[in-house]
Parts: sequence; C-alpha cells; structure tokens
Amino acid sequence: MSSSADSAVVPVMSFNILVKEAMANMPDTFNTKKEIDEYYKKAMKEVNDKLKEEKKANKVGKAPRKALGVKPEPKKRVKKEKELDENGNEIVKVKKPLNNYQKFIQEQRPKVKEEYPELSGEEIFTKIAELWKIHKENMKSDTEDDKKSDTEDIVVVEDKKEKAEKKEKKEKPDKKEKKEKTDAKKESS
Repeated sequence: MSSSADSAVVPVMSFNILVKEAMANMPDTFNTKKEIDEYYKKAMKEVNDKLKEEKKANKVGKAPRKALGVKPEPKKRVKKEKELDENGNEIVKVKKPLNNYQKFIQEQRPKVKEEYPELSGEEIFTKIAELWKIHKENMKSDTEDDKKSDTEDIVVVEDKKEKAEKKEKKEKPDKKEKKEKTDAKKESS
C-alpha cells in the first residue's frame, strides 16, 4: 500500500475500551439508580457517535484496491500433515459405507440425466427424491409382506410343535399313570 493511504487511516478504538473509559469517568456523586442509568445512556450515545466518526474518517482516507492497483495476495493452502502410527506408517482412514439412500442416488442420477437432459442439477435431485419416495414405499410394502409371511410361518411352526407335544403326551403316559396301572393290576390279581 502507499504511504498516503496509511497516513489517512485513524486507529479505531474498540467499543469495549470506550465504554470502560466512560464508566471510569462517571462521577461519584450519583445517588440513585435513575441518575446512573441516565449517565450510562448518555455515555453510550457518545461512544456510538465516536465510533461512527472514526469509521467515516477511515473510509475517506482509503481508496479501493483497484484504484491503487494493488492485488490481494492469494491465500496459500496449508497441507494437512499425514497422520502416522507408532511404526511411522501412514494411517488410512476408512470411510463410512454409503447408506441405502446414497446408493440409490448414485444409481439413479445417470439414469435420470439420460431421461431428462433438460433438467438442472437441482431439478434432477428433486426427481431422484420423488423416485426414492416411491422406492421406499415399495420397500415398505415388500417388508410388510415378508413380515406377514414370516409370522404365518412362525404360527405354522408353533402349531406343529404343539401338535407334536400333544402326541408325545398321548404316547408316553406319566410315571404316576404307570404306577397306578401297575398297582391296579397287582390288586386285581
């Protein structure tokens, strides 16, 4: 920058410093809260006026960068340091796998682009979202059908188990029943 631009710049005092000064200069003769509040309001107005004046003074002295022919310096990207483990090997971070929605978007985007080449990126995305909604509803109905068939299978299996248990009970009498039969035979003979 040129020296003429630097000389016109007035240092800007911060809001905090100006408020601190105003409160430090407050007279000790105030007896009521009302007097203190009035002083505070007046001081805040003065602080805001000072700040406005300083900003105006700084704007008048500054020229736009284009007029001065000054180009801003490009920001340099800072390379992230590679994380190393104890042996000095680079740590490779594993990405999370895509969820079903993300997979669906990846699969459908090229198809939608082919079908509707006139759509913008946002419109393509809304179209894919509509397709996802339909796909999701179909998936729900499929899973509900599967759940129904699974529960029917479970009921059938439970019925078979119950029938098998009943047959076993009929075929194998309890020990008490056997004793009673043997006791009855002994008594009759």
